[in-house]
Amino acid sequence: MDALTKAFKKLTKLRDNLQDLTQEETYEVFRSILEGKLSDIKVSAFLTAMRIKGETVEELLGVFKSIRERMEFPPSKPEALDLALNYDGKNRTLYILPSALWLCSKLGLDFTNHFALKVPTKEGVTLYEVVKALGVELNVHFCDQKDYAPDLHRLMPLRRELSFRSLINTVEKFLNPFRTKRVVVSIFHKPYFEKNAELLELLGFEDYTIIKGLEGGIEPLPDRPTYVKKKGKEIEVIDPKELGLELPQRVQTEMVLGDSIDVNRKVIEGKERGAFFNWAVYTAGLLLYADGGVASVREGIEKVLSKV
Repeated sequence: MDALTKAFKKLTKLRDNLQDLTQEETYEVFRSILEGKLSDIKVSAFLTAMRIKGETVEELLGVFKSIRERMEFPPSKPEALDLALNYDGKNRTLYILPSALWLCSKLGLDFTNHFALKVPTKEGVTLYEVVKALGVELNVHFCDQKDYAPDLHRLMPLRRELSFRSLINTVEKFLNPFRTKRVVVSIFHKPYFEKNAELLELLGFEDYTIIKGLEGGIEPLPDRPTYVKKKGKEIEVIDPKELGLELPQRVQTEMVLGDSIDVNRKVIEGKERGAFFNWAVYTAGLLLYADGGVASVREGIEKVLSKV
């Protein structure tokens, strides 16, 4: 029995008897998917079964390897910090990340970000869309999934039709097309800290930071603690009340793109030096900490403020 047949036999049992796949089995299934050898029905069955069962780190590695071997890599940026954001973006809160990246650019930091548009489940606004609309020069190198992983991107219409978070949502954040040494990863749920950390260790990143921030992003929450885990450390709780910054108490919006453009433009042009500016400084301090240039978020904030 080949690995592909064996894998589907494991995933077509009753829910309580679903079995984990080996890394090799998952690799073979997903390679067949990328090569277009499986029908949409079988692809849907695979993604649905994995969603019900819950994926293991070994399974995620199998999917990762099958995608990476078919990627088309842009020029490498090994010393940059990769912003591994959730691909489905935001649909209910503002971005302040562009302003934070602008502040970090003044300190010479370099960033990368890979993305796709209209990714399920949220099909929200991406960082790329906000930065492009702002038209501000930042030290951020972008790469679209349709360019660096066209075989994976061809699954997007089916993913939208299925409309649930699949293992692809997890794996695509780690693909690192720019081949950086360091990465900052966003997560939605606290239990994902350990699984993400285990995967990042196996992928061999020199350093990594995992953040459970605003709307599952890497921007720290302005009104309550943000959870952060750096490589080799326990989960830290960053409480904004202890930072001495006045921060915005409302960042919800139904117009993510338009309102994000407006707020970030005011910060960058020097027209906003209040709560939203402080939130940008807080976010930049967190990025400096993730990049490894400072020993704490507080030290990062102080460094940013000394350069403003």
